[in-house]
Amino acid sequence: MNVILHRVPCDNEGIAVLEYEARRARDVTLIAAHGYSSSKQNLDGLCAFLASHGCSVYSLDFPGHKLGASGGRLRDVESLFGAMDAAVRFARERGARMVYAMGHSMGAAAALCVAGRDPAIAGAISIATGYGRPTVLDTLAARGVVDLRSSYVDGLTLQEAAEQWQPHLEAALPQLAGRPVLFVAAERDAMIARSSVEALYERAAEPKTFVTVPSDHTFAADNSRSAVLQWLNALHPRRAGGAEPAPPTPLVDAPL
Repeated sequence: MNVILHRVPCDNEGIAVLEYEARRARDVTLIAAHGYSSSKQNLDGLCAFLASHGCSVYSLDFPGHKLGASGGRLRDVESLFGAMDAAVRFARERGARMVYAMGHSMGAAAALCVAGRDPAIAGAISIATGYGRPTVLDTLAARGVVDLRSSYVDGLTLQEAAEQWQPHLEAALPQLAGRPVLFVAAERDAMIARSSVEALYERAAEPKTFVTVPSDHTFAADNSRSAVLQWLNALHPRRAGGAEPAPPTPLVDAPL
């Protein structure tokens, strides 16, 4: 598998996008988006795994995230959507036809919103994001339960971003009707409870799938590898003689 770093035009600054070339490629491309205060590195295990099973993957760094390579500032949620739109456009320019939007936490909300606005996107994968997050985040911050890491981002706090994306998310869910969406909850998630993911799932249109993986919030994407691959394989089975069994996904955990 080859990995290539690209600088992709987006607004006036551009974004960093890491391309994972598929091994024994099939016609499936994923645009991957990380969570708040993180970077594309947090999705590397998932992206590399899916590329090893035939999926082309483009993983982006959102603007304003200091651990990433895009630079710039996270001015508003349109900065999230614009960055993901740019990565989708770049993948299509390179020949991608069957494109799915995929994300973890904040990136999952962006993936659902972008897929809802772009009817040519085949479907979406939402990992560890839920419905009604702004109130929950304020409560967690007030209690000091988790560090929401706003100093890692030049721009919006997580509470501000969540408040802004919520109406876009509500508008996107009905727009995804007729396109498959996978919702993943992490069973030990201290940030996004399973009930919050279920609430988002219940508001989504068919066809939709809900799974739970053994993980905390931080490593939910990595621990979703087998679940995501199995979902994609059901939608896009390999030709006879080309199928590969999904190896078990090891549990990787760490404090938030």
